Amino acid sequence: MIYQKIGKYILASVVFIALLGMVFFGMQWFSQSVLDMLIRHDGFFQGSLQPSVDGATAYIQQAPDNPKMLPYRNWQVEELSLEAKSAISVEIGSNNPNKVLFKKNEQQVLPIASLTKLMTALVVLERYDLDQKVAISFEAMAQEGEQGGLELGQIFSVKDLLHISLMESSNRAAYALSEVVGNAKFIDLMNEDVQKLGLTNTHFEDATGLDSASYSTVKDIVRLSEYLFEKYPLFTEIISLKEYPLYMPDGTLHHVLINTNKLLGYNGIIGGKTGFTDSAKGCFLVIQNSRQQGNHIITVVLGAQDRFLEMQKIMYWVDSAYQW
Repeated sequence: MIYQKIGKYILASVVFIALLGMVFFGMQWFSQSVLDMLIRHDGFFQGSLQPSVDGATAYIQQAPDNPKMLPYRNWQVEELSLEAKSAISVEIGSNNPNKVLFKKNEQQVLPIASLTKLMTALVVLERYDLDQKVAISFEAMAQEGEQGGLELGQIFSVKDLLHISLMESSNRAAYALSEVVGNAKFIDLMNEDVQKLGLTNTHFEDATGLDSASYSTVKDIVRLSEYLFEKYPLFTEIISLKEYPLYMPDGTLHHVLINTNKLLGYNGIIGGKTGFTDSAKGCFLVIQNSRQQGNHIITVVLGAQDRFLEMQKIMYWVDSAYQW
């Protein structure tokens, strides 16, 4: 009996030692196997993660060379607060068509004062003979404002009246242009072009902008001014002039036109149009060169107490908030 008990004890001990050895060596094998696997496949993990990191780095470094990705918003620069009722700034050009840089109430319908003359210019440029002579009528002289220094019966070419209308924002010159085909017909043509350009929130009741029933949005004005800028070099030439000597048909100097755009030449501004009425307040459009070669920036402000200050705020903010 005693030998049987000793035998069982020895057998149990052997089994226990064997099991203990299996557990010990098995754990060691498992740990080594896992370690070996990690070591063997270290390149695999690095290979699957590193390209993503390197790819992101490469993207950041190379993306600025892709014009369609420019400019980048610098989110460390806070959003801009404006007093103007509505405003927008849009980069245009083949490299980056219509990228909105800033907007405030861009769809708000508002009276636009003498920015109306942008559409007046479009009707004239598309349909008139620029050399045609026009006499200043009683009706034209009845329009508010003495800008342009026009007098009853004076005769100017359509081209000269266009300069007076866009540079000195003369209501009398704009009205005289409308009379060539008849004022009512002219307004119909203005609204016809509204439809052609798809200006869904724009309507005109006059050629001058004095009527507050003529309205638009900053978004539509960008579309209109972009069309004029890209299609009609004469428009771009006129709005880019700081001064223009105006001559009578007999060759005598009438006066030197002075552009109402006080910011012309500032910060890359190559042209623009001003406007003001009591109902519309200060309105302003500018076109400036973009930092991206070949592109331009169109900025529009409506309903401002100080249109020039508001425009400068937007331009300064865009320069700070974006990286080209």
